[in-house]
Amino acid sequence: MKKLSILTMVVLALLMSGVAFAGIPSASTSTVEREGQGIGPCNPDVTVICPASDMGSVLVTVTVRNVYGDPLPDKVVTCYPTTSGFCFCPGEDSKQDTTDSNGQVFFTFSDFGGCGDLEFGAECEGVVFNPAPTIYIASPDDNADCEVTLLDFADFAGAYGTSDPCFDYDCDGTVALTDFADFAGHYAHTCP
Repeated sequence: MKKLSILTMVVLALLMSGVAFAGIPSASTSTVEREGQGIGPCNPDVTVICPASDMGSVLVTVTVRNVYGDPLPDKVVTCYPTTSGFCFCPGEDSKQDTTDSNGQVFFTFSDFGGCGDLEFGAECEGVVFNPAPTIYIASPDDNADCEVTLLDFADFAGAYGTSDPCFDYDCDGTVALTDFADFAGHYAHTCP
């Protein structure tokens, strides 16, 4: 009889622990995904950004799930870039929001500058999720000081006629006159 009560206690403890884990975010089942919302024929792995937020953007989708893969609504998520070498305007370096009924929350990053591969991460209730795959960023603010200035123009001029992806804003493989028109249209832009 005593063995049955110990067995019953073990089963109850296991059942209760399952209930306890049901509301806890899991790093192994939650996801952080990103997509570039660029201009021209750029694919979702590339986007073109201006600190004035008048070019492209990066959409980061975070889905929070428990260890069983169930979506967790009403969870506060913080999303942030994990790569250095970029300049984020105030309020763009970290964003926070609450998951919807599908356990998802959407973040849009558009006010920043810099050039190269950028990665975004997220966390919820102290659980850090695996970051999204990197996305390539091109920007008229290639030196990442949150201003499109003469220094950026000098870099652009040096890349003119090459295939430098930092200045190929239309993603056609060549830094050409169309890219110069895009650069000129964003000259002197800075954070909003």
